[in-house]
Amino acid sequence: MIQLNYAIFMAVWRRWFGGGFDRLGDNRFLQHLIGGGVACFVLWYNGYHWIQVVLAALVLQGLFWARSHGCCFDYGHGKVDESRYNQLWYWKYLKKMMPESLWYTFYGDFFLMLIRYSLPAFVLAIILVSSLCLMMGICVASVYALCWIGYDFGWTKRPTEIAEYLAGFMAALLLGAALI
Repeated sequence: MIQLNYAIFMAVWRRWFGGGFDRLGDNRFLQHLIGGGVACFVLWYNGYHWIQVVLAALVLQGLFWARSHGCCFDYGHGKVDESRYNQLWYWKYLKKMMPESLWYTFYGDFFLMLIRYSLPAFVLAIILVSSLCLMMGICVASVYALCWIGYDFGWTKRPTEIAEYLAGFMAALLLGAALI
């Protein structure tokens, strides 16, 4: 039951972290403190050693959630600004692995999001000794992609907001499944 509650909490927290809920403010320190604190509690509750708890919370907050996904989260819908892409630490991987014609497309953005979220999830999988954590990166990138596909088909007007709720929920649900 705690995993489901954590997933619901993370859905709301991720939307707040993404800029929703103006009345709560946009204090990144407070957002990280709350998100990391709840993650620590859930990990501790599930019996992890305090070192794993601290390392996992740091990876979740400092790498998985806090690092920008920048311009690639719009899945080819934004104005191409190469200077913004060059600021992404994972941009160099895409340039080596995909033809230039795909760099600023849906496929390029999906690949960037996949790298962006999967590498921290890999670190988390090592810390928690659970391969289920690897699915977190794939899941978050896929959620954003599906929300933008829904936007293209006219099913939704707010793909980013929906993706934030779903990404928080799904990542926490997978993390919770890894803890069982």
